[in-house]
Amino acid sequence: MEGMHVAHDALIGNGCIIGNSTKMAGEIVIDDNAIISANVLMHQFCHVGGHVMIQGGCRFSKDIPPYIIAGREPIAFCGINIIGLRRRGFSNEAIESIHNAYRIIYQSGLNTTDALKKIENEFEKSPEIDYIVNFIRSSERGIIK
Repeated sequence: MEGMHVAHDALIGNGCIIGNSTKMAGEIVIDDNAIISANVLMHQFCHVGGHVMIQGGCRFSKDIPPYIIAGREPIAFCGINIIGLRRRGFSNEAIESIHNAYRIIYQSGLNTTDALKKIENEFEKSPEIDYIVNFIRSSERGIIK
């Protein structure tokens, strides 16, 4: 990639697509199958979840949870990456569950802790829901809003 920078101790998962001129500071983690458009700036220690799509020209210093589209300025949640999930073979039921979980996280008015508790109590266990909850709960920088 032209003009790209990956700093020390970065971990980049399998199947990732990273655009030109993207700059990644030290000790970032990008999970599998993330799509990062061109000219993205990542602060050190950020964690990008799997199956994410990040809009070109964004910059961020918080974690980006799995399965979402992140964009705008300042960077924000823009919905789930439904096309990417369908292309990767996620079932309609899994996509609907992911969508409903993010509705609670981003649109219910609950704080993050209460939203995660609600998801754990009301959702059927699945690898996708576990990944979302564990990702957010273990985030040291906090997640984008």
